[in-house]
Amino acid sequence: MKEYEIVYVLRPDLSDEDRTKKVDRIHNLITDNGGQVDKVDDWGKRVLAYEIKHYTDGYYGLSLFQMPPQAVNKVSERLNIDEEILRYQIVATRK
Repeated sequence: MKEYEIVYVLRPDLSDEDRTKKVDRIHNLITDNGGQVDKVDDWGKRVLAYEIKHYTDGYYGLSLFQMPPQAVNKVSERLNIDEEILRYQIVATRK
């Protein structure tokens, strides 16, 4: 398994409960595709550098995880269709 990190920006109008459910859904998507979440870091609400879908701020988060390389595309495809995620980026980490 290879190590990755995902940084995501969620819509600012989500309630605390909805935001928690969305983060859990992201982590479940990782584990359902053979991955393992190692670390989760909530960065909180921040102002965006530029407007995205008419939003000027969003909730940032970072998760470190391990996953087979062939499963990353499946996770990415599912995240692309989620309208509550403004942006995300998955990057392979090196050790």
